[in-house]
Amino acid sequence: MSSYRNLVIVALLLLLVGGGLAIWNAERKVADTPPPQETTAEQPSMVGKNVSFTVTEGETKKWKLDAAHAIYNESHTQADLTDVKGEFYNAKGEPVLSFTAPKGQYTNKNNAVTLSGGVLAKSVKDTSSGGKGGTMKAPQMVWSAKTDLVTATGGTELTFPEGKSTAQTCKFTLDFSNIELEGNVSSTIMSP
Repeated sequence: MSSYRNLVIVALLLLLVGGGLAIWNAERKVADTPPPQETTAEQPSMVGKNVSFTVTEGETKKWKLDAAHAIYNESHTQADLTDVKGEFYNAKGEPVLSFTAPKGQYTNKNNAVTLSGGVLAKSVKDTSSGGKGGTMKAPQMVWSAKTDLVTATGGTELTFPEGKSTAQTCKFTLDFSNIELEGNVSSTIMSP
């Protein structure tokens, strides 16, 4: 019985010493670990009312937008916009597409304009360059200077003098001369 008691005491001592070493080692690791960095969202640094953005290439306008309200991030690389309206221009600096949207975002890193909340885009009818003229409605629309294409998503509706088309996604040139429809495409053509 005394050997059993000694065995239990040795086991308890080993648990006590091992547990103490584990706690000491954990405390040492915590002390050696640098404190976590606080991560906070970039705070707005400037708020503007009745703001206008114009992007040019040389002396030629690429696009212009006006917003009733703009909130810029701290580094002034992005602006969140409300009550947005504006125009995109062709290579000659002539307006080819006008647009309105309840919300928008401008990112200057890639000169991208994102519109949302019910976008309405209308062709400034210049069919001499092959444009079809027309109107596009969509929940969201994105234009980037890198591609010079517009991508509308969320269920789009295009209306032209020749008819009407709907699709989940629509990619088009600013003058509607090249249009790609994807997802649940439906078109109605009107006879002349």
